Amino acid sequence: MSQNGRLLAWLEQHPEGITQLGAFNILGICRLSERIREIERVGVEILHEPVTVPTREGKQAHVICYKLQNSFAYG
Repeated sequence: MSQNGRLLAWLEQHPEGITQLGAFNILGICRLSERIREIERVGVEILHEPVTVPTREGKQAHVICYKLQNSFAYG
């Protein structure tokens, strides 16, 4: 299965969404924003939600969490 297919399947099962770090650790996807753009080009609506996450140093970082806007079957 392609990275886009794996990403869409994961998003359908996890409505909480995914960040870049999660995509790398869980799916092995290094360029999440590009995969999201490719998925959006075929008509899938993706929500780009800014979130704040803790850093290793105990500070905060602002990242994007991607979520499916609506249900979509990828074929």
